[in-house]
Amino acid sequence: MRRKLTVITDESGRVIATQIGHGDLPHPVSGITGQIVAGPGQREHKIEFDVPALSSSADIDAFHERLRAHLERG
Repeated sequence: MRRKLTVITDESGRVIATQIGHGDLPHPVSGITGQIVAGPGQREHKIEFDVPALSSSADIDAFHERLRAHLERG
């Protein structure tokens, strides 16, 4: 399913964090708004991308590699 994502990459372009959404909508139950933020030398990307079902760390690693390739294509 295509979703809004916030993606943080390191200096090498490696994906180090992802968040569903852009941190602009409060949680429907708690009302809390949270957002990941890029640190020194890191870069934040706000994109839309197909997010598969992720049920293992291998799934997450493969997903991050697909994100990296997508971001490198620009």
